[in-house]
Amino acid sequence: MRVDFLVDTVFIAIYAPLLWHAWQWLRTKEQAGPPSPLRSLTLADSPYPRAVPITVLAVAHLAGNTTGLVALGFLALVAVESAWRNRDRWVRDHLWALGRLRVPAVIVALTAAILLFGDTRSLGQPGVGLATWMAAVAMGASVWFVTRRLVLTSWPQKTWRSARPELGSLIRLALCVLVGVIGWVYGPRELTGYAVVFGLVVLLGLVWVVWELEDEAAAESKRGEADRIRAKAAMRPSPRQRPAVMRVARGLAVTPLVALAVAYLSMAYEPDGASVLTAMRVLVLTGVAVLFGDWLMARSAKGPEHTPHHWWFTAAVVAVSITSLVAVGALGRTLPLAVVFLMFAGLLLSEAQRFAETVPVPKGLLFLGFTRTPVALLLATCVLAGGLSYPTDAVESWSTNLRQVVRMTSTVMAFEPAST
Repeated sequence: MRVDFLVDTVFIAIYAPLLWHAWQWLRTKEQAGPPSPLRSLTLADSPYPRAVPITVLAVAHLAGNTTGLVALGFLALVAVESAWRNRDRWVRDHLWALGRLRVPAVIVALTAAILLFGDTRSLGQPGVGLATWMAAVAMGASVWFVTRRLVLTSWPQKTWRSARPELGSLIRLALCVLVGVIGWVYGPRELTGYAVVFGLVVLLGLVWVVWELEDEAAAESKRGEADRIRAKAAMRPSPRQRPAVMRVARGLAVTPLVALAVAYLSMAYEPDGASVLTAMRVLVLTGVAVLFGDWLMARSAKGPEHTPHHWWFTAAVVAVSITSLVAVGALGRTLPLAVVFLMFAGLLLSEAQRFAETVPVPKGLLFLGFTRTPVALLLATCVLAGGLSYPTDAVESWSTNLRQVVRMTSTVMAFEPAST
């Protein structure tokens, strides 16, 4: 009982100031709008509307009473009502920022799911908790790096124009045919599927070149529209959108650590004293890292402009990611290995997104209506086409791959599927 009381006290000491600060933030960001009871409470100068529900929540938490859920629901209602009243100014910009950071958002969501529903029992083993904490910190740092490089920096558009586009298309088509034949005859036959996908893109590009020679004005208009869309996407956010980008980036950066803290909550209330002590250490370390990281990101985001990183900085990040991946894999720790692997994948996919926003789309994809190179779609198409290239039946090949993926996932998620 004394241990539970100590754990509850630590939790209250963490979330009570955060809730008070969040309400203060709502007061400063609230716009003039139609009067309502909740708006009057939100903007009240008296501290009682803020102090009473937070105090009720803390006291109920200590007493183990369900009254705290009422206070928590009231605080959530205040936040939701304020967000709805300011939806034109808040929701739209934050959704735009989330769309620009779609790759880190998906990676962070997968990381949070692994930390919350994965092999959480291994967190009690020596070294696993620390390794997972370091991997979560690295994931947050990579999100902030991607935000600065991908969103806060204006990238110039590259122009690739060929004097003989039909000759270049024929050469690329012949190369795809050669790779496909070599892969089919000598293996691996997955190369044939990849060559077919890219060969179709090149073939459609050749069709575009022929159409461009016949109707140059229409082709130039369509190409110019795609260039304008990419240039708009690669621009820095406006002064009105920039705070939303900062908030979304900071929220995504601290999400892995918050998910790790939630995964340790159940361990904090176990009767085993050693587990409770380990959980409390990690929770305190995680809380300090979240608060310090959020303060550091807020402080570093005050500058009005951001310049792109040099190529060697990106190379160093990728090299450190690969080294961490190999080191964690050598230790045999599945949970931190999954987090580091997702961080590395997020960095590569973010660079692919920047490439798609600054490099002209291939003419074959432009023929299909794409204004940017769909890297993720091309990867998925290549994987599907690679399944058709197996010497066995395609359905059997895909089912075999699916079983392998399920087995690897089950190792992370701590369950074993039935034998197939």
